[in-house]
Amino acid sequence: MNGSDYRQSLSDAPRFDATETRFSAWTPVTNKLFQERTALILHWFDLWMDRQRKEFICQLLKRCSKTQLKFTRDCLAESVPISRMDFTAVLPRFLSLYIMSFLSPRDICSAAQLCWHWKFLAEQDCLWSPKCIRLGWFLPYSPSDHEYGAWKRHYVACTASLDILTPREAADSLTSIT
Repeated sequence: MNGSDYRQSLSDAPRFDATETRFSAWTPVTNKLFQERTALILHWFDLWMDRQRKEFICQLLKRCSKTQLKFTRDCLAESVPISRMDFTAVLPRFLSLYIMSFLSPRDICSAAQLCWHWKFLAEQDCLWSPKCIRLGWFLPYSPSDHEYGAWKRHYVACTASLDILTPREAADSLTSIT
């Protein structure tokens, strides 16, 4: 870092207003000293390897108070994009249900095991009633407005009562007929 780089980093340093430093030991001299030391630490940081930088950040974070850690979290949230997010928490419920309507019944049941919110969505009648109606299974009663999962329970009951043959049993039954 040559002299002009060092002066440039001093000019980029954050400025403190005298009103923010009331009842502190702030003086123009200590502020200048703070800016110089900050620039020096940042210069060292630029020269370190990745492992050293990570170790320094860990040591620095261990010394921070909770409010300082919250401030750091907020700064990181602004600069680092979120790579993974639950779409059901971001999208409106009707869009989440529309997306889930393309899943098979087995996949919906698997999704219900993820968390309580997904379980709540997977129990919705708007997912199960089209699947039941497509197979000709209709509810023998009208569920109340506060009853959830009636169509899912009906789907499970209807599939449990089916006489399903394995491929081998189906082949054996066809050969025994002829």
